[in-house]
Amino acid sequence: MVEGKDTISGKSSEEIMEKIIQKVITIKKESIVKYEKIKAKSKYDHTIQILNELMELEKRDIQILENAEVSPNIHYARKTGVAEDYEFLDHMISPDEKMVSDDPRTILAWSINKSDQIYKMALILSEEYEGEISEMLQNIAQSEIKRKNRIAELYDELVNKDYW
Repeated sequence: MVEGKDTISGKSSEEIMEKIIQKVITIKKESIVKYEKIKAKSKYDHTIQILNELMELEKRDIQILENAEVSPNIHYARKTGVAEDYEFLDHMISPDEKMVSDDPRTILAWSINKSDQIYKMALILSEEYEGEISEMLQNIAQSEIKRKNRIAELYDELVNKDYW
């Protein structure tokens, strides 16, 4: 632990949390762009409806996260004084590999994976922080579960429809 810091790297908890929040916001913005690509190709009203719902969920989460970043009321108060470095969570939100195609199967599989990664990260961090930041992270985790289920439903509808 670096003197005067509560993380192993010596970075403040606030700095690490802000970096993680920025990464999640970036992923959510990328998701919206990818959903738009599927929507542009889709011929089914139900598919378009689900995509619109997913994009609205992403936009809502982005707004919540951006508001948390600028809110003077959000304090990154940790529950424990144990030296931790949450940069290890970077691997949970893996960098994007170059997508070979923009087909619905690839985009939806990517979305399911990202939603799962964000869920796991938010759940871990919600246990480490208290107050408003913990509540925000718990809400993000719950939102990701709903989103993942909705994406899986859409995946089944678009990709597996010819299976049976």
